[in-house]
Amino acid sequence: MPSTSSPVILIVPGAFGKPASFDKVLPYLKDAGFSTRPGPYPSCDPSDPATATCANDIASVRDNILLPLLEEQQKDVIIIAHSYGGVVGGGAAKDLDKMSRSAQGKSTSVIGLIYVAGNITLEGESLLDAIGGAYPPFIKVDKPSKGVALIEPAMDILYNDCGPVLAPELENSMKLHALMAFETKSSAPAWADKGFDGRRAYVRTLDDCCNPRFVQDLWLEKTNVKWDVVDFNTGHMPFVSQPEAFATQIVKFVDGFIAL
Repeated sequence: MPSTSSPVILIVPGAFGKPASFDKVLPYLKDAGFSTRPGPYPSCDPSDPATATCANDIASVRDNILLPLLEEQQKDVIIIAHSYGGVVGGGAAKDLDKMSRSAQGKSTSVIGLIYVAGNITLEGESLLDAIGGAYPPFIKVDKPSKGVALIEPAMDILYNDCGPVLAPELENSMKLHALMAFETKSSAPAWADKGFDGRRAYVRTLDDCCNPRFVQDLWLEKTNVKWDVVDFNTGHMPFVSQPEAFATQIVKFVDGFIAL
């Protein structure tokens, strides 16, 4: 069982969604002894889409959430990063691995990265670059207003393995997202650092209509680093459709990181 010094699990959601999308998973993580923190960022439901860059998302999570957990609360952190959250969380954790932090005399660090159908970008690459330079047809550009987008049809793309009875709740949970976040360059990702060797995990969603399996495979291949990949026979949101099984796998990953 985790001790009182257990790491905090920081949840960085995907685009078009808030950390509340993970709410069904939280009781299981709590029962396992782990605390969680939400990791929202400004490009989701943005106040000003014109300034909602990828760099601002990364800086927001790092400066406002991640560093305070490490420095002020003296907590180790494990990041769960879903979809576009992989770009944000990966950038935010740069140079915060245990090896780098220990060399600086720091006692806390990011001890693991868990990507869930995670978008993977290289340094200087935008998410739009990473998906081939064109938006898929389900991303409705400049809808309902310039500079933002939404996903339609949400149930078919994001929740294809969820029951129709949940449709009103799930469709209402989708938020507008700033296109600028997808079109601006990302910074150097933490997963590329040697300090995360043995500390990278990836939940591959096999029935995903948003990030199809072959795209996830291409992203993983281009990293040229080793990931612990676990497959879920789900759509894009396994934490919604299979929360208990998802939480069980997260706990396995976390326990493995703690043991290193």
